[in-house]
Amino acid sequence: MMLQNFRFARYRFTYTVQEPLKMPQYKGNVFRSRFGYILRDITCIGGREQCERHCQFPERCVYSKCFETPVPSDSPILRGQPYAPHPFILEPPRTEKLDYAPGDTFSCTLTLIGNTINLLPWLVFTFREIGKRRVGIRGKRGQCQLDKVETLPTRDSQSVRTIYTAETELLTDDGLILRLDDVIHETPHGTDEIELEFLTPTSIKVGGKWTSELTFEHLIRNLLRRIRFLSYFHCGEDLDVDAGALIEAASSVTHASDFRWFRADRYSYRAESSIPMGGFTGKIRFSGEMESLLPFVYLGEYLHIGHHTAFGHGQYVIR
Repeated sequence: MMLQNFRFARYRFTYTVQEPLKMPQYKGNVFRSRFGYILRDITCIGGREQCERHCQFPERCVYSKCFETPVPSDSPILRGQPYAPHPFILEPPRTEKLDYAPGDTFSCTLTLIGNTINLLPWLVFTFREIGKRRVGIRGKRGQCQLDKVETLPTRDSQSVRTIYTAETELLTDDGLILRLDDVIHETPHGTDEIELEFLTPTSIKVGGKWTSELTFEHLIRNLLRRIRFLSYFHCGEDLDVDAGALIEAASSVTHASDFRWFRADRYSYRAESSIPMGGFTGKIRFSGEMESLLPFVYLGEYLHIGHHTAFGHGQYVIR
């Protein structure tokens, strides 16, 4: 059986606003930047300058494991690349609300892949600090209290459980660890049509260029690559499938899409430059023989697809 070691866990962080604050329309940039900045601040023992020049402990550093997972020089996968894909997916609050007053609440979700689940105590502490040290648009941030952390099941289950509260400030356990079997359990049998709705900007390259013309073959190629990298670097197991046969099967599936391009840029204070963050959103319907490929499509609901998944991009749901 494939992906016996693959595991992931989903956590929902709920905050109560304590001071007035302002958020952008899309909140992924705010949470991703605060997450990285504060995690490095509380875990790095060498200081920021040494961290950016040369980390003394890249194999053991909590920040490195989350944001700069090194690719071993002898790795058969991604050799020559400095870092493996991030082992987390951030889903920011899905609301266009901009102004928050004391007493308002909001939630964001963090999915952790493989060995990164072991870092949960560090990450809960980091997200508590995100609230304490203020969150929001630069210059208009406000303090928030992390009220609770819940462990989330797959979408067909209602068994949400609280594993941290502000009252105790204690993390009870790692929560619900999910595996491929939990996802396969959701996949329908005998279906020859599915609809995907892309909720957040999705940026995929085909032939080296960004595209909003997504075929089922493009979808499967990207999912197989992403799942393989996450499994290999963060779960210690390669994806043992006949990728060529799967991609060939995907090429016979037809599609009809209704996409619109979402244009956005992010200013990186670390790189001191503007980074394009555009992508498509909308719906696409696939028709054809696809039952053998559905486990990857359903797993992609939790892992997202394309670039900038650490900011919440590439999120879709299956209708």
